[in-house]
Amino acid sequence: MTTKAELRKKLIAKRDALDEKEREKANALILESMRLLTQDVSSIGIYLSFGSEIDTILPITSWFYENKKIYVPRVEGNDLVWILLNDFKSLRKSDFGVMEPIDGTVVDINEIELMFVPLLGYDDDLHRIGYGKGFYDRALNVYKGRKIGLAYGISHVETIFPTSSDIPLDVIVTPHEIITKHR
Repeated sequence: MTTKAELRKKLIAKRDALDEKEREKANALILESMRLLTQDVSSIGIYLSFGSEIDTILPITSWFYENKKIYVPRVEGNDLVWILLNDFKSLRKSDFGVMEPIDGTVVDINEIELMFVPLLGYDDDLHRIGYGKGFYDRALNVYKGRKIGLAYGISHVETIFPTSSDIPLDVIVTPHEIITKHR
């Protein structure tokens, strides 16, 4: 039986193995879907991508030009707080290697209309597997807005071995489809 830790390693290796051209093409296709999903909202929660994750910097930059409010997470203790992002200058690398705001306006997560979350993999029930610290599961447990995962096509798995603390998403965006719970 595969454990969650083994599944994480396998999914990271698959994602890291994508060549640059494949990754660029996938990111462009996902960006188009992200634009569709955000055209009628004014506030967006999103992670700052790193490594081989789906690129979020390009959509954030385009949303700045559309005057949307962009909120990004910062780790405080065992939780995430959401900070209004005004530019990319006031960021620092966290202990986890992820860029996060140094300071800024903290908002209640439920003031954010929709939330894009990182994931390593997802299953047919739209459960996500992340990096294993539970930050997003704790945040999403209280979030009432639309929860959207961004994934390469290679990220689908039969099961992520969900537990009661794993919060399913409402939507998964891949390069070739937008997957909802009601398909």
